[in-house]
Amino acid sequence: MARVLLYLDENLASSIALRYIDYLSTMIQLTPFIIHVVVPDENEQAGTGWVRRTWESGMIESGKATISRLLKTEKVKCAFGGVPKIKIGNKDDEILEELRITSYDFFAEGHLPTSRSQDFHELLDSDLYTKAPCSIMCIKNLSVSKTVGVLLGNGVNPETAVSELNKIWDNSVMDIDLIYYTFNDSDNLEFLERSRASSLLNETEELLKEAGLPCSNVHVITGTPEAAGDFLINYAFIASSFPPRKSLVAEVLACTPNSVFLCRSKKSKK
Repeated sequence: MARVLLYLDENLASSIALRYIDYLSTMIQLTPFIIHVVVPDENEQAGTGWVRRTWESGMIESGKATISRLLKTEKVKCAFGGVPKIKIGNKDDEILEELRITSYDFFAEGHLPTSRSQDFHELLDSDLYTKAPCSIMCIKNLSVSKTVGVLLGNGVNPETAVSELNKIWDNSVMDIDLIYYTFNDSDNLEFLERSRASSLLNETEELLKEAGLPCSNVHVITGTPEAAGDFLINYAFIASSFPPRKSLVAEVLACTPNSVFLCRSKKSKK
């Protein structure tokens, strides 16, 4: 049973993330744990002693009310692991601290897709995404497909991607497609023979077989990142190791309106 730390707030991105994790829990055995961070106003003075404790209590109650309203609105059916964790402070810092002190298989949050791929690159460069000790699922959309796509290309670590998928795949009813991507400047996506792919494709296929994970289809595609991103929209999510900064794989992940599972092996605690 995979343990998922799910960040929620009272906004559309969190609403989609909550419904998506609810759906995903019917495909993969998941236990979501909710976290919400109340960010104080920069000019707010909390004081000390009793004044501060009273202020913190009010902030916590406000956070609880926020999550309660969201859960009542969405009426999801998945079983959560314990009561929501309400923190006060900087969002990235508080989430990172929770990920460091408690064992989770991955972190998940909503992030609405935009026409600016730079927004996704900035997310990849954030403290939360660069310092998180586990994989991250960036939920952009509510896709109800039963197939997961694994994106391959220069800079992708297939061992990490397969290992992290294997952690959450227990009794899953989903299928896996391998998608090997190369660039050309045509807006019309082309499908190539698998012989046009590098050895990375065969290596990943063998890793899936060794892990006992299904491989339904293999696609070798070439085109612009935008064209490749559009092709990926029909998958439940796209899995890949954390891509090198500004790489073509990162650009494809930025361009797709689909959710992405950025795989990172669990780092040892310091």
